[in-house]
Amino acid sequence: MDDGQKLHLVGLTNSCRPNSYNHMVLNHIKSNFQDLMDLHLFDISKIPFYEDRAETASFSHAITALSELISQSHGLIVASPEYNHSVPARLKNTIDWMSRMPAKPLLRLPVMLISASTGLLGGVRVQYELRRIFEATDSRVMIKPEVFIGKVHEKFSTAGVCTDHETSALIKNQFESFSDWMKNYSLNLNCFEENVAHP
Repeated sequence: MDDGQKLHLVGLTNSCRPNSYNHMVLNHIKSNFQDLMDLHLFDISKIPFYEDRAETASFSHAITALSELISQSHGLIVASPEYNHSVPARLKNTIDWMSRMPAKPLLRLPVMLISASTGLLGGVRVQYELRRIFEATDSRVMIKPEVFIGKVHEKFSTAGVCTDHETSALIKNQFESFSDWMKNYSLNLNCFEENVAHP
């Protein structure tokens, strides 16, 4: 992959409503690193809940669209809140659907995790739960640096602007590390040449 080539990434969070802090985090990444990548924020609210019987029928448009989008991407950024020490149902459901798609869009896909919450810990436990889930899908989750944004309501304005310089610096360091990791160390390097996430 040419160092000057832009990355094509997909961003997922539990909710794309304007006042979602994790959606604000993804928008912050999208707006601040446009020179390095194109980040497509996909709204997962239209994806139906998973059931085995649905696999025998045609996949819904939203499921197919996301699978194709991820399949043509270099990587995935997941920004998640923490619900009861775990992963929000809608986000987990989306990952379950992607794991069942014939194209296997999550296979060997580079993944960056970030979380934000109004509590002190910033979603520590949800990230560890997501690591376990992405291990099952054989995805490639970047281990470090980790970013947990605690008391996020004090660090982002209601307009979605990051007002905390330390938080902004942490996000910058994580994204740049993710970019370098994908280009230099990912087990998915052959796929960069094809502009897809897996063979």
